[in-house]
Amino acid sequence: MLRNTPEKIWLFDYDLTLYGVEERCVINSLDHRISLFVQKTVGGDFESAHKIRTDYLERFGTTLAGLMAMNQVDPDEFFDFIHEPEYLTYPKKSPEKLALLQSLKGSRFVFTNGRHDWSEAGMAHMGIDTAIEGVFDLKQLDWVGKPHDIAYEKAEGWLRQKLPTMGRSVPADSRDIVLLEDSLRNLEPAHRRGWTTVYVNPDSNVPDWVDYHIPHFLDLKIKNE
Repeated sequence: MLRNTPEKIWLFDYDLTLYGVEERCVINSLDHRISLFVQKTVGGDFESAHKIRTDYLERFGTTLAGLMAMNQVDPDEFFDFIHEPEYLTYPKKSPEKLALLQSLKGSRFVFTNGRHDWSEAGMAHMGIDTAIEGVFDLKQLDWVGKPHDIAYEKAEGWLRQKLPTMGRSVPADSRDIVLLEDSLRNLEPAHRRGWTTVYVNPDSNVPDWVDYHIPHFLDLKIKNE
């Protein structure tokens, strides 16, 4: 059970974290657009483009990083294409998630490998956008996202700048920065920095270094202090 204190900084990944695997159709709709963009960029059929997408994701951390390195793609052109709303699916409205988020003391932000407009649209559809105080996105990371160590360094720098404007400060104890993620690869650098790690995934194969494991965001248990 996580301590719920005013000093806490809650950082949420968006995809498959703030919404779960039961709504995988959401990320599937985005992945389809990404594969189409890869096909448009490199040519060939959709199946080969899909394989390139997953290969880039594995090798570079994100498909975009691979497209930038291998195909000199402009990041905003990529996101403009994949974020066309008429082709996408969004998560369902969830008053339960809103109530849970509002119960968390401290500050609540999204830390995402996507561009901010994707997570902002999804949170608006869920009705939880009013409980999130900011989005630190891939564009602010200069397009080098999780799991690269520089992304977590920049997230801490962003917090040092943002929190004072809200009348708050970065906690002295790095364990008061809590990252909730569906990806172990993206949690590991946070663990090395001393953040508290919450693995949000129904996967039962959890390494010892993970601090908390919950199958779904709504399973988060807190202890008010």
